[in-house]
Amino acid sequence: MSGKMNTMLENLDHFIEVLALIQSAHVKDWDVLNVQRALEWGSYFQHVHHQFKANISLRNVIEDHLNVKNEELRLYMKNYQHITFNDLGRGKAILCMSLLQNKAVPIHVLKHLLELLRDSDSKAIESLGLQHIISQKAASELFLLLPLFVSDGHREPLDNPVVKTQADILKNMLESRLKVFEDNQKLSVVSDVLSGISQPLVYHLIAVVLTTHGALSSSHQDCLAELLLDWLLSNDVSWTGFCLNASCQVLASLSLQCSKFRNAYLDCLFKLGGGMEQDLSGSWVSNAPQLSFDGLIRHFRCLMKGPEDLRDITVTRLHTLKSQDGDYEEPAISIWTDLLIEIHKS
Repeated sequence: MSGKMNTMLENLDHFIEVLALIQSAHVKDWDVLNVQRALEWGSYFQHVHHQFKANISLRNVIEDHLNVKNEELRLYMKNYQHITFNDLGRGKAILCMSLLQNKAVPIHVLKHLLELLRDSDSKAIESLGLQHIISQKAASELFLLLPLFVSDGHREPLDNPVVKTQADILKNMLESRLKVFEDNQKLSVVSDVLSGISQPLVYHLIAVVLTTHGALSSSHQDCLAELLLDWLLSNDVSWTGFCLNASCQVLASLSLQCSKFRNAYLDCLFKLGGGMEQDLSGSWVSNAPQLSFDGLIRHFRCLMKGPEDLRDITVTRLHTLKSQDGDYEEPAISIWTDLLIEIHKS
């Protein structure tokens, strides 16, 4: 056998291994460059197929080599899909189909692949039914990136059917992807997806998911809900953004379900309150433009409408801060005094 044929068969082994790899969870470590190289391999072996399909003797050599490689991989991989000589003629399409159907593919790699395929009119791609898969994947991706559509300016995002649908897509996408990852990898998977969704949409979507079926309650340990909360709490910007964009009613409800959420929410409110200063007219103003003093009062009033233990925790912490700030009884000196005065009015 010639040196060129040996080299080609060695390359064929590498290509078959790549095809096997993208059917596994190992593709979670791929980046865009890996996809580009794999597609180059696919193009090369489409050329090999075209060149040797009419040469019976050389085709037999390639087919025999494929059979040996297939049997080798079948021993090591569960549900391994054999690759035939004819499959080489549509290698790029098989690569794309396997990547699109693999839940472990990183979201940025999926987006890159969709961009490559959206305008494709390849007969090989059409023959594998990839257009339907592409349409579904692209629709899901684009739907998550839609701006919030509120037909009624007074409608809460949680009552918006578009937001609810987007939240369902997000929930299903994440649950599907998380199944193929180890526990210590799951938070990075969630972060990868959520970081690609615009703000404040991502906060509204998370709020819908967290309020579904008491996902954060101690009696219902929801892995996805815990990961979403961990992502929100992973940095102050995300957590503050969530607390300022979710409704006071939703935040109070989630505080009842989960002590971890409640403590972090109260910490956020106290931090925002502690950052307020009085202007020349004596009014409390915040360095967070989305939150006024009246808005801060609404947050605390919602908490005060909850069960007795939630009210007690909230008031106790306010009194502690009031005491640390000088324990003034007169208004317009300490923000904690003023907050206690206002919430006790209701």
